[in-house]
Formats: sequence, C-alpha cells, structure tokens
Amino acid sequence: MLNPAIVPTFDALKGTLQHFSLIPPGGGGILAHSLAHIASWLKVKEVDQSGDGIESVINRVEGYLAEGKLAEAAAVLEEGVRGTQSAKIVGDWLRQVRNRAITEQALTLLQSYAMAISLK
Repeated sequence: MLNPAIVPTFDALKGTLQHFSLIPPGGGGILAHSLAHIASWLKVKEVDQSGDGIESVINRVEGYLAEGKLAEAAAVLEEGVRGTQSAKIVGDWLRQVRNRAITEQALTLLQSYAMAISLK
C-alpha cells in the first residue's frame, strides 16, 4: 500500500528537479537561476518515458509510484540525477521512499508469518 504522503512530497520535488536540470554544470549565477526558474515553469510535460532527460525520469518515477513500486522509483530517480546538482536535493526523498519500501516488505513478511502460524 502506497503512503499518500510520499506522492505529494515528490510532486513538490518535481519543480525543483526541473529547475536544477536547466542550470549549467558550473552552477551559473543569478541570471542562470532566474532563467532556469522561468523555463521550468513554462516547460511542457513530455509524454515519452524512454529518454534520459529529467522529464522522462520524472515520468518513470511517477509511473512506479502509481504502481506502488517504491524501490524502483527511488532507483530510477537516483540514476537519473546522478552527477547533477539535483542529486543533493533528492537525498531525503530517496531515504524516505527506501525506508517506506523496507517497512512495507517487513509488514508483508510479518503478515505472511502470522497467516502461516495461524493455520497450524
């Protein structure tokens, strides 16, 4: 079962990811940040998920989240932002999602164990 709090957190993170994907590798100055902010606000959502751009990464993450595949969503996002300024930003979200995935796996295991011992 997907925690509803994870999805809104990712929705809030998307804008920041789009913004930082438009910043040059050197960091850029205030003008670069201002233009990136405006461009990320105006950018049209891509439908194709096969590319390597941040929009494709975001689309794949959203798809995995919709399916409840938290570990896969975290892996795709981590790989998609590796080596960029966005990598620092997503750290907390990745940790939360992975912890949630571990918790859900443990809960499933405990439920299966409880079911097995109740049938004895």
